[in-house]
Amino acid sequence: MTRSILFALLLLLPFAATADDLRIAQMEQDIRDLKRNVQTLTRQVEELRRVPVSPGVRSDPRSSAVAASTAWVDVSRWDRLRPGMTELEVLSSLGPPTTMRDENGARVLRYALEISSGGFLSGSVTLRDRVVVEVRKPSLQ
Repeated sequence: MTRSILFALLLLLPFAATADDLRIAQMEQDIRDLKRNVQTLTRQVEELRRVPVSPGVRSDPRSSAVAASTAWVDVSRWDRLRPGMTELEVLSSLGPPTTMRDENGARVLRYALEISSGGFLSGSVTLRDRVVVEVRKPSLQ
């Protein structure tokens, strides 16, 4: 009886090692993915740190959030946008978008403001690989 249990354990031993090897390989892949994500986020933080702060910007976070949310309404800000600009340059010029969507492998930053019931002012910036490929200036819809 003891022999048969020992024999059964010896037969199962390679399967247990294989399962552990698979878990270790998956964990190593997860670590590589996390390192890549940290590198990307670190690069984005460094780019944000390089964006100059405009003089005259108030330090009150509530007032700057309100100003940033409507900054895109200024047409001159849209005139500065060009294909090839980075996503961070767009965000520093227009502020945060109303919505972001992924469409056909591209990220679309949409800016919209309800003017009256059923009437909207909206524009969008299309990005591929975080670079501007198309700019649609705001128009009434």
